[in-house]
Amino acid sequence: MKKKLLPAFFAIIASVLLASCAKNVPANVTETLPTGTTLQSGTFVGSSHSTSGTVKVIQEAGGKKYLVFENFSTDNGPNVRVWLSPNNSGSPNEDLGPLKAVTGNFSYEISSSVNHTTNNRVLIRCIPFSVLFGYAILQ
Repeated sequence: MKKKLLPAFFAIIASVLLASCAKNVPANVTETLPTGTTLQSGTFVGSSHSTSGTVKVIQEAGGKKYLVFENFSTDNGPNVRVWLSPNNSGSPNEDLGPLKAVTGNFSYEISSSVNHTTNNRVLIRCIPFSVLFGYAILQ
């Protein structure tokens, strides 16, 4: 009886592992990017995954601030998030939300409560596996 259950058990485990590795970030997004004054900028470098492109903090004339990704590219993965943090460990962090795409041009509005000068690292993190895909240092 145990021999019959063992293959079924491994099939279930394999299904769970494959589902948890599902790629859930859209392939490409090209948004109309906000314009204004560039307050900070940085270039992405890969950590555990190849990551490239530039990122800027842009302030519009009305005062709203945006984190703008240009020519961005990274690998896909499950639950990949964009964090602002004072360090590469991501503790503490300001979570800006899910990564909009693995390639493209897009932006995130930065809440007025977020200090982008102190939190000057833009981290691309895969939450389920605690993996830093790549980062940029805002200067």
